[in-house]
Amino acid sequence: LAEFGTGLRRGDFTAEGVTAAYLARIEALDPQLGAFEFVAGEAALASARALDRLLAAGTDLGPLMGVSVAVKDIFAVDGMPTRHGSKVDVSDLVRDQGRFVDKMKQSGCVILGKTKTVEFALGALGTNAVRGTPHNPWDAATARAPGGSSSGSAVAVAAGLCAFAIGSDTGGSVRLPSAFCGTFGIKTTHGLWPTDGVFPLAPHLDCIGLLTRSAADAAIAFAALSDLPPPQRCSVDGLRFGRPDYFFENLDLEVDVAVSTALDALAAAGAEIIPLSLPEAAERETFFPNVLPAELIAALGRERYLSNKDIMDPVVSARAEKGLEVLASDYLRA
Repeated sequence: LAEFGTGLRRGDFTAEGVTAAYLARIEALDPQLGAFEFVAGEAALASARALDRLLAAGTDLGPLMGVSVAVKDIFAVDGMPTRHGSKVDVSDLVRDQGRFVDKMKQSGCVILGKTKTVEFALGALGTNAVRGTPHNPWDAATARAPGGSSSGSAVAVAAGLCAFAIGSDTGGSVRLPSAFCGTFGIKTTHGLWPTDGVFPLAPHLDCIGLLTRSAADAAIAFAALSDLPPPQRCSVDGLRFGRPDYFFENLDLEVDVAVSTALDALAAAGAEIIPLSLPEAAERETFFPNVLPAELIAALGRERYLSNKDIMDPVVSARAEKGLEVLASDYLRA
């Protein structure tokens, strides 16, 4: 992003030219990858042309001006359909573009289109039987899970179909696809960015997040969208990292070796790795299966779910059905 900003302002290229290049790449690769639910080609080019004219006239909107971005399809964006990874009509639940997308546009982002998601964002693997599962770009021959629920956003970034992408995270939906697809993911603090205009899976947990190609890109985008100065680089030397036991149990050998290698590299650079017990982490095993299905049923409404469950992804439908029987006492205790 830093190099793009320098080149754009130096006149090495235009926002329109870069947008056209991304759209050509999407046209060439997305038939196999399936990252996008909707591509807004004409609107993106028109937006890029307008931004080029603004910049030429001396109006600079900041570090995200002219940057081509993809948005998870549970966000409302003016002029684009919002399908929430589903065939169920929930247009009454998310009608208007929210403040976060407003901020993206005010910052000069060019929105290329909407990326695929697990139906109603309820799933970790990234699969979707009704709208299609994006193809993890790290293996062209075999369709491997992209991680979810921000599956299309992670695939689009990993395959170079956008500069960065927007996702949402309720129980890992930015962090998981980032790990699966090898992108950088940041789950922001709950409430930091407003979630109006976003499908409400669990409003007390839902967070907006970024999927980028690097930590440096995430820092630039995060700062610009938060009206903060970009954070300064810091040294790893002297930082303390906790190694929670729960997340290191029953690892596959290949994963164990990869993570241990990364921790060894941090330690060699001066970081202190501290083993710690995190008993609260195990609570997710009872929390999510009870709370999220109940939240989804609350959002959809019992009657809408019952009348549409047969056209839903069978995995998501089965998860949601459990929400019909969750006791209020169990929900409140969780």
